[in-house]
Amino acid sequence: MDPRKKLNILKGSFESEVIDKDEYNKLKDDLEPEAREFDKKIEELDKNVASEDPKKSSDKILIISIAAIVLLFVSVFAYVTFSKQQPKTLEELHVLNLKGKLKPEQGYVYKGVYSFVKFDDFWYTDLNSPEGTKKYSMNFRYSPNDLKAIAIEGSLDFDFFNSKNEFYPTFNPTGNELTHVQLAIADFDTHLAKVFEKNPIGSCDRNETEICKTRPIVTCEDKDKIVLYIKEAERFRVYYNDNCIVVEGSGFDLVKGVDRILYHLYNIMEQEEA
Repeated sequence: MDPRKKLNILKGSFESEVIDKDEYNKLKDDLEPEAREFDKKIEELDKNVASEDPKKSSDKILIISIAAIVLLFVSVFAYVTFSKQQPKTLEELHVLNLKGKLKPEQGYVYKGVYSFVKFDDFWYTDLNSPEGTKKYSMNFRYSPNDLKAIAIEGSLDFDFFNSKNEFYPTFNPTGNELTHVQLAIADFDTHLAKVFEKNPIGSCDRNETEICKTRPIVTCEDKDKIVLYIKEAERFRVYYNDNCIVVEGSGFDLVKGVDRILYHLYNIMEQEEA
């Protein structure tokens, strides 16, 4: 900062009684030599400019101006080029993906059929409704390649599953992983409601909290219902039990388990991947 500005600030601090007179005089004495030295440098610079050959000075200005114009042109060209190269929509990303022009972490074609692209931290792919009459662009938190190591045990009664227009997501309301439990249920509800057109009926596996007093109490023992049971457990498991879809585990494993189930329901992944 210009020492003169520092002195003005110092004076303002003294006048507004932020500092006392003794402190002001001490700081002023320290700054004044710096201010005098600064004035000398400015004076010498002015002399050099005044004695410089006008033609050389003009040439310098011309060179600087040309350099500034070139730099501006390069910046604008780079911005326009970069903007054109960046896909702005999911459709553009899918086109690039199918042409093999995305990095693996940006997108890939699964089994040579399903285009998966990453957009805003979600993996997107196009899906058909079970009847094949509607097409949806749906997002997942994990892509199939992230979930290949997860096998689904047991068997689901698909005839029963397809015959029902509603399903019952249930959980332990007194658990410790409620944030991840609710996230997993919300993801499953979105897909089942939108694509499979099944209405979610929020449930609990026990009546031990205020919120569960007005909800159905549902477990896998309710054989007349399609049930999604998100269970907190130390061991991570994903399995079917006739009418019941169960994901056991903790943290984001619960969310992974739901994505793995959805990929199987969409016939994108088998129960066990090679």
